[in-house]
Amino acid sequence: GPVRLVAQLNEQRSAERRPPQPVRSLRDPFDPGAFNFTRLRPAELLFRPRRSPPPDPLLVAINASPLERGHVLLLPEPARRLPQVLTAPALRGALEAALLSGHPGFRVGFNGLGGGASVNPLHLHGLCLDRPLPLEEAPAEPLGPHLGLLRAGPAPAFLFFAPGPAALEPVSRAVCRAAEHLGGAGLACNVLATRGDPPAGPGAGGGRGLRVLLWARRPLFGPKAGEPFAVALCELAGLLPLPSEPLYRDITEAQALSAIRQHLLPERDLLHLGGELARLLE
Repeated sequence: GPVRLVAQLNEQRSAERRPPQPVRSLRDPFDPGAFNFTRLRPAELLFRPRRSPPPDPLLVAINASPLERGHVLLLPEPARRLPQVLTAPALRGALEAALLSGHPGFRVGFNGLGGGASVNPLHLHGLCLDRPLPLEEAPAEPLGPHLGLLRAGPAPAFLFFAPGPAALEPVSRAVCRAAEHLGGAGLACNVLATRGDPPAGPGAGGGRGLRVLLWARRPLFGPKAGEPFAVALCELAGLLPLPSEPLYRDITEAQALSAIRQHLLPERDLLHLGGELARLLE
């Protein structure tokens, strides 16, 4: 269809993944009695990236319920037992991982509480996707000197851009300030970072860098009856991992967009929020 959604049949993940932890609010504390990443076996830990000077330690671990080959978890200091609230050092480490990857389709992302996070300890995702997505190159509407509104794909997102490694720290701080503002307004968030063109789009000058997208959404606590699929960062970006063959075979673009957009803000509220974020980040 015109939105160029990518559908994926993934029955095994749906049937065998660990049931999501119950989330009751945007500020649920870390629960030491529930599953957390301090319980991972040594064989599940792949490596620890190193840099100088070092940021907060970041572990790369196997994802037992992958969406794609190479789908990993990025774990900022599991021993600190932090809840699933995005921090600037954690995001910076994930953005560095995206630039370090030799795979052009490697992307990193974050699902907040009430935004599809299945467990509450702090973690991000890294995965490879061979298919291009419109949000990598579509131009954004400028909202301020460091913020744009991107309408490509199934859900509008706030766009930040890092042209190179030197911009990762200020972009990470800006995204986390914006995410904190959303939480204060009672909104959940999702984040995706992907290689892409500058906010003005291809041909507007400047080389490719990292596009960091922030979605603001109505929070959802627990499953919603009648939904064909859960909506988290992949679905908002246009990748639909579908749990059954009949759904994969029969779903239409209109049905998929309807399922995604019921979680989004009305246009008026989105634009008002964009103005608030632009002023916050000036």
